[in-house]
Amino acid sequence: MKTTSFLFLKIYLLLSFSFFSKDYASAQIEFMKEYTSKNEIKLIDNSNFRLIYYANSEVNTYKDRKAATLNKVSSMALNPTGNSFAVIQKKKVKIYSFLRTNTKLFDVKYKSKNKSVKRLPLSLAYSAAANYFLVSFSTGEIIVYNTKEYKPEWVLEGETPATFFTMSPNDYFIAAMAGNHIDVWNFERRNIRSKIQLDAEATGVTFSPDASMLAITLPGRVLIYNTRNWENIQSYSIDGTASAPTFNTDDKYLAFVLDGKRIVIIDIRKQTITQEITETGNIIACKFFNGTNNAYLITNRPKAIVYWNANGLNPFYGKIVNQEVDKKMNEWVKMMQGESMEDYKIRVNEETRARQMEVFTQEVTTELAGDRISIENPFIGDYDNENKLLSINFTSLPPIEISVPVSEISDFENNSKLKFKNAVYMLNEKDEFILAYVEITNEVNTKVYIYDNIGRTRLKAIETDINFVPLEILQIASQEESNLVSVTQNIVEENKQEKLITENTQINVSTEVVTDVDADGNKILNYLVHYKYEVINKEFSEKEDFPIGNYDIRKSNAAMSLMKIIKNSFEEGDFAKYLTPGKRIRISITGSADATPIRGKIAYDGRYGNFESEPYYQNGELNSITVTKTTGITENTHLAFIRAMSVKDYLSTNISTLQNTKNDYVYNVEVSEERGGEYRRIHIQFAIINAFEQ
Repeated sequence: MKTTSFLFLKIYLLLSFSFFSKDYASAQIEFMKEYTSKNEIKLIDNSNFRLIYYANSEVNTYKDRKAATLNKVSSMALNPTGNSFAVIQKKKVKIYSFLRTNTKLFDVKYKSKNKSVKRLPLSLAYSAAANYFLVSFSTGEIIVYNTKEYKPEWVLEGETPATFFTMSPNDYFIAAMAGNHIDVWNFERRNIRSKIQLDAEATGVTFSPDASMLAITLPGRVLIYNTRNWENIQSYSIDGTASAPTFNTDDKYLAFVLDGKRIVIIDIRKQTITQEITETGNIIACKFFNGTNNAYLITNRPKAIVYWNANGLNPFYGKIVNQEVDKKMNEWVKMMQGESMEDYKIRVNEETRARQMEVFTQEVTTELAGDRISIENPFIGDYDNENKLLSINFTSLPPIEISVPVSEISDFENNSKLKFKNAVYMLNEKDEFILAYVEITNEVNTKVYIYDNIGRTRLKAIETDINFVPLEILQIASQEESNLVSVTQNIVEENKQEKLITENTQINVSTEVVTDVDADGNKILNYLVHYKYEVINKEFSEKEDFPIGNYDIRKSNAAMSLMKIIKNSFEEGDFAKYLTPGKRIRISITGSADATPIRGKIAYDGRYGNFESEPYYQNGELNSITVTKTTGITENTHLAFIRAMSVKDYLSTNISTLQNTKNDYVYNVEVSEERGGEYRRIHIQFAIINAFEQ
């Protein structure tokens, strides 16, 4: 996981302000749609568009579709895959099907150690990837269950009962509301990472999507902490009680409910309110989420679920710029074809790297800004007689000053005579565009006045330790990628000679080093190694790749060529040294299928196991899938998934170095809208966590 979002933490000031002074920007959410309920809504949970709500002894989904008839429900949690939901009903925890009405799947067991003390469930939560289910109890314990059979895995022994808790998206932490403090657990080590003391009982707690921040709401205040060192980086004083905090999906905005009647949205970068909406009745839910192409906020009214269009909120420009600059720098630092080591060291060093990063940053930011001046209505401001500087003001951009002799001031009386070109933009700490350079032609006297602040504009990316990968590490990765490309070419040529594949099978390999932070707040470097193939000519796909409807990796010469490359590089090549016993590896496998319809059922012999409600990702959204020997393969999604599982089976049984590492597998599915064997391809990403640890 690349973590560019920590760059703003060093520039934040501890802030406390009153909501009476508001800075409303043009970025707004807008009402989109509501789904009415016959009865008043008491509880809500959602995972993207999938949702459940509790009203009048019924757990419902959209349009009052009943999922279960249950009375005395005190807490609910929707499985992020959308296939089930959990409830606390009459002091018991139960799992129900989301898809089949009144279908109970599991009774969750939790016998007390001490029979004289009752262990009563208080709150429920799923991990972001749906691999864990957690329940907090009146005894102070939080029990962690698996989501296959809902059997307990381990217990966190807390001192104070958690009335509500949530898990960070990266599985590092659990934040539990326990009286006048928040207990932050290190999930892997199973101990308290931090204890945040409050002056009142919290009303809500949530992590940002990138897990870099924790927001806490309570009467009179909203607090934001960073999760690297648990410092309070923002504090907002409010008139009322805040609750239900939620970060938007790019971590730029925080929304919450105020006094159960208003929705408040804060621009975290500007540290101001960007919007406030007054509703009627009791609002209990507030949550940002992304659809396939759009951003949304979900809230409620007493008898309705409300969807708001959140596309109007400005994106986190700084994050976009950093991601694009990272991509460009990752390519720039690689040794070019035919480049000698001597020439490479001259081209790529600390000085040239800093300069190139600044160039890329200016290019990306300027492209992202677009032609902003044309809509900014520039106009003449004040003139500084002492320094001979003329101010040029804009509608929203910060003003600039250009050097103008006193004798030429009269030439600036007409704003329309000023023409701007070759503008260069940067971003300030508020994530606002600012002019770093522009040439201004005054058509009255035909002179060109230059505003140049590039040299005085500090480059945030270079100053930010957390995002900076040491040059020597990048050079190592560049050399190892070059070696990997060479190995790939040799194996491809060998397989061509053996007539297993032709030039129509294209195999691409690459490496990347990205920064991250571990659960102790330490900066780490993750090493990403990508392997991907595709057969570009559909006439050859049946011969070189999976035959139509087939999922056995050994039947695909293209896939087996890729496996041979992986085996070589992980057992004999440069990457073997990183795969030490116990090293954590995150392996993301993408299986694919084309749009050729499956008529009836493709037999599945169960060779890779039977999969019941197995989590997987498609188009970035978490879903679940069931493929067993009995059900067979009836959809292209099933076929793509089983192809991914065939890759996992090969890796786990044939790559010796992976048998001693700690492997976390993530499965992705791609189903093309087009027919043709060229859409049956495999992509594997290995993320070696903290790869360069000494």
